[in-house]
Amino acid sequence: MEDITNILDDGDALNDSQLLLYLRGKASGDEAHAVERQMAESEFVNDAVEGLQKFSSPKKLDDYVGQLNKKLQQQLGVKKQQQQKRAIKHLGWVIFAVVLILVLCVLGYVVIHGLNP
Repeated sequence: MEDITNILDDGDALNDSQLLLYLRGKASGDEAHAVERQMAESEFVNDAVEGLQKFSSPKKLDDYVGQLNKKLQQQLGVKKQQQQKRAIKHLGWVIFAVVLILVLCVLGYVVIHGLNP
């Protein structure tokens, strides 16, 4: 899955707007049939629709989605900050220092064993 915002399978043609129209009872006959077909084919879609139907009003649903999105963005921001803190700064210099130390160790070994046959 290349699009991380789309959690449905690639074969699922159901999107947020179709789902909301179906839940509000404003979907056309073909759209409602498509949603019901998706529900029959996918347990995930079926569970999602059943869960969303438990909300008493669309306003509560919209508020809840907004809260989830806000909390998700906060958590992602915290994770990103933690990753940036852990990142090794000046990685090129670290690699250069390690290679230099290894070369000096090899040269030291050669010099020590070269002087004592």
